[in-house]
Amino acid sequence: MSCPLRAAPAAALGLLLLLGRLAGSSAAGGPGSPSCPAPCRCFGDLLDCSRLKLSRVPERLPQGVVQLDLSHNRLSSIKASSLSHLHSLREIKLNNNELEIIPNLGPVSANITLLSLTSNKIGGILPEHLKPFQSLETLDLSNNNISELKTASFPSLQLKYLYINSNRITSMEPGAFDSLSSTLQVLKLNRNKISAIPQKMFKLSHLQHLELNRNKIKKIDGLTFQGLTALKSLKMQRNGINRLMDGAFWGLTNMEVLQLDHNNLTEITKGWLYGLLMLQQLHLSQNAISRISPDAWEFCQKLSELDLTFNHLARLDDSSFVGLSLLVGLYIGNNKVNYIADCAFRGLSSLQTLDLKNNEISWTIEDMNGAFSGLDKLRMLVLQGNRIRSITKKAFSGLDALEHLDLSNNAIMSVQGNAFSQMKKLEEL
Repeated sequence: MSCPLRAAPAAALGLLLLLGRLAGSSAAGGPGSPSCPAPCRCFGDLLDCSRLKLSRVPERLPQGVVQLDLSHNRLSSIKASSLSHLHSLREIKLNNNELEIIPNLGPVSANITLLSLTSNKIGGILPEHLKPFQSLETLDLSNNNISELKTASFPSLQLKYLYINSNRITSMEPGAFDSLSSTLQVLKLNRNKISAIPQKMFKLSHLQHLELNRNKIKKIDGLTFQGLTALKSLKMQRNGINRLMDGAFWGLTNMEVLQLDHNNLTEITKGWLYGLLMLQQLHLSQNAISRISPDAWEFCQKLSELDLTFNHLARLDDSSFVGLSLLVGLYIGNNKVNYIADCAFRGLSSLQTLDLKNNEISWTIEDMNGAFSGLDKLRMLVLQGNRIRSITKKAFSGLDALEHLDLSNNAIMSVQGNAFSQMKKLEEL
């Protein structure tokens, strides 16, 4: 009898909780509520009518709806009168439908702050279609059939976030975004067919993040991004860029992150880095870089992270990293490095991670004394997958703060006595 007596209160409590949830759901207009039109689902101020194969908007939508999800249906048009009573509506998702133009939502358009139209059949942006959306902050037109951006495409709006990824854009007229200059903060144009960026294309003084990944841009001229004084990050991965002209990023005085991975760049020069005074992260992985000019970093002395993995570097000279005293992470894995100058890393007084895996380093460790001198704060050194055969007792002198040393996948045959003795903080070898 003792077991059932103990279990009864727990079962009763579970039943009370379940009833409480059902009551709360009904009060909020949840599934089964009289105010929730079948077969839609209501969750508080969200009305979910997605994935119902609808060809028109359901009748008698509840007045208090703030968010309306009509995604994954068969809507080719919207009857404005079906939404006219939704005075609280602020966000509407119409993803994955059959819309060919930006729809007219009637009087409620003026209150909409988020309009998502991804994966439709929209072929162009006309200002008269957007003008009613005077409160709009987020517009997502990704995965449509837009092929060009004209000077008058966008009327004056309150837009902060604009996404036009995965369209067919080949041309952009200068001034296309000018009407958004006082508000736009994020602009994403990934996966299009843009081959060139016209001069004075981006007069967006409040823009903080710009993405142009997976386009067909081969060359960036000087002053291309002039006018983006507030920009924090620029992403241009997988374009096939092979030429960065002097002053290519001039004017981006507040930019902190530049991603140029998966392109065809062959060298790093101060010419194209000119003006990047606040740059903290530079990603150049998967290029064809074989040379770093001696004065490359003159304008980028606030760099904290530099990724040069998967390039064609064969040597690291004593001038390769001059001026990078704030660098914390340096990644040079998967290159062809077989020569490291005596003072190649001198001056990198803040460096904590140095990754040199999968290179052709051999004699550096065997015949040099203090190849890594000056790296007082280095915590991690990765030399995995090189050609190191022997380690002298002074090979790692100066690395007093080292905690992690990876020498795996080498051909080490001999280690001199006391080779690791000075590394008092070493935790993993």
